[in-house]
Amino acid sequence: MDEAPEITTPLPPIQLSFVERYRISPIVFACVALVVVFFFYQIIGGLLTFLFVGTKVTADTVTMHRIFTMGGQILFLLCPALILARLLDTKLSRVFPWRKPHVGETIFAVLSLLFLQEAMQIYLFFQDRIPLPRVIEKYVAPARQMFEEMFRILVSAKDIPELFLVVLVVAITPAIVEELLFRGLIQNCFERRLVPLRAAIWTGVIFGLFHFNPFQIVPLIILGCFFGILRMRSRSMIIAMTVHFLNNALAVVVTYFQVDDKMVIGATKGIDISTASLLAQMFLFVMLFVVTFSSYLRLTNDIPTNDDRVS
Repeated sequence: MDEAPEITTPLPPIQLSFVERYRISPIVFACVALVVVFFFYQIIGGLLTFLFVGTKVTADTVTMHRIFTMGGQILFLLCPALILARLLDTKLSRVFPWRKPHVGETIFAVLSLLFLQEAMQIYLFFQDRIPLPRVIEKYVAPARQMFEEMFRILVSAKDIPELFLVVLVVAITPAIVEELLFRGLIQNCFERRLVPLRAAIWTGVIFGLFHFNPFQIVPLIILGCFFGILRMRSRSMIIAMTVHFLNNALAVVVTYFQVDDKMVIGATKGIDISTASLLAQMFLFVMLFVVTFSSYLRLTNDIPTNDDRVS
């Protein structure tokens, strides 16, 4: 008796994303994405802010500036990031991984941030003491003062309700929006052509430059690289978002309690702290950062990638 022929079920066709279908280089796609979000956020968003609120942040206009800042990030950064992510990959979880981090790696990531913040505060203290030629200083000093005053007004709060609004605008919204854009979309694009560490570093550099603050460019790039490595090692957006939120929220809190000028030990107003003391503090906090961040790297050494997991 002849055997019945085996019936096979045809495999469903593989769905290709827009980028895969047209064989667009992920690096090129990332560059296009950055141009798009820059145009919408910096040009369109900046123009709308100028027309409705003005460019100067004052006590009278600060609330509107905060609303326009948060609205601009959601409308001109978050929405394009989600749309472009769908064009990059048919499965958003591959662009925005959401693995739940362990308690230990979260603790070491947060400790690493705290020590890194202190080291960067000392760096900025050193940076402000670098003498510049008078012809340059007369242009640099007003610009630095403008950036500092604008930041202080934006993050200052007179009461607890306003403090919650500032945390929402300065900490919660950027932690979600900027991480989805940079550590999600952009870093994922780079990881498809570069080794993960190089992708994290390039994303961190772009993150720092994107903020357009020449007086904090080095700390911003370092923070961006730090966030990128956290995302790379944890295989999750959650750690990077958490640490980004804490970084910004701490800036709001220290401003609210007026302890921002005491971030460097001994650097109170009217007292000239010695270079040796600054260097000793810098060395201490860098070493503490190395210890805690090394512990974080060890804890995340065996975390599998999405491709390694059984679906």
